[in-house]
Amino acid sequence: MVGFRVGGEKKLLRLHGERGCESVLTSLLAWLRSVSDARLHAYAGILKTVDVTQGRYTTGLEEKERAILLAFFEDHLGESCQPPTWAEAFSAFPELEGWHAGFPYMPAASIDACADVPWGFLLDLDADRGAGELQIFINRHARFSWRDMGTEVAAPCCNLPLAHARKLTATDVSALQGLLNQNFYSDGIDPLLPLREPARSHQSPPFPALGATSAAASEEAWLARLHLAAGHARLLLERAGLRATVRQVSELRLDDPHCGAWLRETLAPEALALTLAIHGPGASLGQMARVAAHLPSLPFATEARTEAGVGVGVETGGLPLLALGLNPHTGLNLDLRPEDGPAFFDALRTCFLEGGMSVQGWRFLIKQDNAVLRAILQFFPPSARILRGFTHFINLLAGSLQHEPLTLARCQPALRGVERILDRTRGRPEAMREENARIFLRALVRARLSLEQEANLAHEAQDVSDFVYAHTAVLKGATWASLCRRSDAWHRALLIEVDPAKDLRWPSLLPRYQSGAYVAVELDCGYLLAEEGLEQRHCIGSYANACASGGTRVFSLRQGSAQGRRVATLEVQRGHDGVWRMVQIRGKANTPVHESQVLGVAEQVVAAYAAAVQAQADDQRGERRGLQGQVAQLAGDYAPPPYVIHRQEHWTG
Repeated sequence: MVGFRVGGEKKLLRLHGERGCESVLTSLLAWLRSVSDARLHAYAGILKTVDVTQGRYTTGLEEKERAILLAFFEDHLGESCQPPTWAEAFSAFPELEGWHAGFPYMPAASIDACADVPWGFLLDLDADRGAGELQIFINRHARFSWRDMGTEVAAPCCNLPLAHARKLTATDVSALQGLLNQNFYSDGIDPLLPLREPARSHQSPPFPALGATSAAASEEAWLARLHLAAGHARLLLERAGLRATVRQVSELRLDDPHCGAWLRETLAPEALALTLAIHGPGASLGQMARVAAHLPSLPFATEARTEAGVGVGVETGGLPLLALGLNPHTGLNLDLRPEDGPAFFDALRTCFLEGGMSVQGWRFLIKQDNAVLRAILQFFPPSARILRGFTHFINLLAGSLQHEPLTLARCQPALRGVERILDRTRGRPEAMREENARIFLRALVRARLSLEQEANLAHEAQDVSDFVYAHTAVLKGATWASLCRRSDAWHRALLIEVDPAKDLRWPSLLPRYQSGAYVAVELDCGYLLAEEGLEQRHCIGSYANACASGGTRVFSLRQGSAQGRRVATLEVQRGHDGVWRMVQIRGKANTPVHESQVLGVAEQVVAAYAAAVQAQADDQRGERRGLQGQVAQLAGDYAPPPYVIHRQEHWTG
């Protein structure tokens, strides 16, 4: 949705097509750069919103306006082919509805037909002392009517002067879109935060915000300051004299690397301590605002304490369960009343027991460390719709672990492994499904692991859960070590059975590369990737599709010869600029590689592969010149667009 405000009157227009914020903003800014302020005000002043049910356009208009409209139709349809009504006129000329059409009439009905449009732009020509301002709105879930855009009901998410908007580069627009998307799911909520000193405003030191890719490009990078006043948060952006203001930053987190420490010093200690205890160190400003709003009603609120003025999380068991009462979207309809705070847990316990949770399951739930309980609730968020599924899952965990604690380090691999075993084996006998899930869970929690094994547990648990899923009998008496051995043998047996004719393959430009005592072997098929993953104990085997798409290549770095000891696995990726770069290198079990000699060889492999790609491109270009030279002069070399490959940061998840 795009609109104007001029002379105190707001005129909203519809923009055609299903386009994203960045695309629409780019087109809008390009148009703004092509028009002067005077022409912009004149154009906005003559815009007229017409009700298509109004009937004939020959009535209700001034003589001059009627003459302009009739002349337009004569130029486009001929004197004898004029549509007699507004409805027929807009049917014949749908482009009149767009802000870019350059024609001063548009149907009013279009405004109400855009309830599902999430982004809006208002060119407020009355703002900033008449110089004009670009305002960006987020209207997820049709939280407000677009007619209210720019009012107290619907305040803008981002403001910037029109003179500054015209100077935004493509990088600026992309970065601004990324920042707005961070808060897209806040649904326009402007949180009210409790401050340590409510009477004065607070402004953070500047920190890198947008486009700060390198020190050399510092003049093109945005700096940000977080401004807190009267409990409301604003992000102030500045770059080379340009400025913008972003509100509704409820998704900003208290552990933000730039302003998190400043936030923790500025916010009220009591509310901060309880927020960290309920939601953890990664709590958002929106979550803190909800905690602050319910602070008098929260059980254990008096136990929040501070040390040297800094909030300390309350370690009362089961405290993250309070989020169910603070979040109205769960549908559990739980009340937080100040007169009987502990009664909240009684009501929650009753709700869970009626939903099928056992007493053992409830005791298991509230005895978990707060960090572990947060992980469980984030993994399987309980709500009225899935309450029975949640209680059944908790009963399974409680029955499997009994008195064994679920530690945070093993929480995610344990939960994901159980999910894979249960969800992927529907149709198997119920008793066998759940018994194998219990065996897997007990073995994982009780396992004694080295630091290397602990670091690679997420990948190992995924492989073992695949094996348990495929097993058709109860795995009685299994330990984690025995499950890993049987899983490894099962995966190797599957690898042997792979039909080479059906294997996924891609061209290899650098099959072998020798550098001193090391040999880099390019892995050019799914079989070799899977073999590398089994030998090195990581999930590089799942990268077959990424390699086949053309944007990723994987090398196995070995010592002595191609059959020598595997030292590391190297992934090379082509960026959007077409340049091949090393994105990650890992040793066995995903261990980091720190040896300077190995890293040096890896860089040589990347350079050699980039040179091989360039040589192939030059050969193909020469062949095209030879074929086309006899027919016509070569207009220019064709450069295929770079593949857009999602960067995989870690092989363990």
